[in-house]
Amino acid sequence: DMMKCPYHDTCTEYGCPELCRCFCDSDDISYTGLHPKLIWERSMTLGRGNDRCDFCMKTIK
Repeated sequence: DMMKCPYHDTCTEYGCPELCRCFCDSDDISYTGLHPKLIWERSMTLGRGNDRCDFCMKTIK
């Protein structure tokens, strides 16, 4: 789990924390379906208002 995020910190510092959601969305777009044997999972992010980012990338054996 990540308790701090440079994207979230920077967006918040510049007064536009709502833009961080775009970075979270781009992760989901980029990593979902990246490879048939990789699974991208995440149920919460700082950019979407949660208290942490709990992303995980795992392989299918």
